[in-house]
Amino acid sequence: MTVDVAELARRVEALDWYHTIELPGEIVTPGFFDLRRVVRSLPIPGSLHGRRCLDVASADGFFAFEMARRGGDVVSVDLADTARQDWQGPPGVNDERRKSTGRARTAFELCREAFGYEIARHDLSLYEIDPARLGTFDFVFMGNVLMHLADPGRGLRAVRSVVGGELCSFEGISLPLTVLRPLTPVAQLWDLDEPRWWTHNLRGHRRLVEAGGFETCAQQGPFLFQPFGRRIPRWPDAVPRRPREWAFWAFVRRFGCASSCVTARPRPLGR
Repeated sequence: MTVDVAELARRVEALDWYHTIELPGEIVTPGFFDLRRVVRSLPIPGSLHGRRCLDVASADGFFAFEMARRGGDVVSVDLADTARQDWQGPPGVNDERRKSTGRARTAFELCREAFGYEIARHDLSLYEIDPARLGTFDFVFMGNVLMHLADPGRGLRAVRSVVGGELCSFEGISLPLTVLRPLTPVAQLWDLDEPRWWTHNLRGHRRLVEAGGFETCAQQGPFLFQPFGRRIPRWPDAVPRRPREWAFWAFVRRFGCASSCVTARPRPLGR
């Protein structure tokens, strides 16, 4: 397949990006996160040939394309309409931020076209995942999605219904809560009316996966950092005012978000 590099670069420049993705022609999308290095540390099989894979809440599709690159038969799931996300606050609020632009779907389709991968994309929430619609999968990847759910346990139970092999759950976590409460599963409720809810500590992430009906095989973290991409400036435009802002610009922006990665298999019924 021949790629018009100039046209591809123009289309990339016209979009906001969540993921940093290397496209043909040495074009790199300016994403919010740059996960190109950290993906090498994640327990995604080096070869997925002959395996059916699901990328849950794909956003721009970084992990879907990575699994396809490793030979997987990949299916992607995400919501096309951001107004359908689990926003905090009362439903039906006329908030400009909730209006859907279709950004993630457009970014995904652009990348899929550039790579030439055959990846089916389904407009579904986590709660709507079920084997009648999607079938079952040998490998299921979930990246930074549980924190965006009002009911992550319900979401995990839905995902469990399609896991025929292994689940890999990769999530940003709270490093302070992990240090202060290392043996207790706890979470912090996000304090803004956004489509974000719970940030767990390391033990909380593992326990949440188990509560969703899985048996944990292994866990990595908390010193597994998700670096930010070019979409986030290295320094703030104004002097930070709140302690959380100081912490972000002094530490988190520099090193990335502390994260946890849990691999698990569905717990047999009756256990």
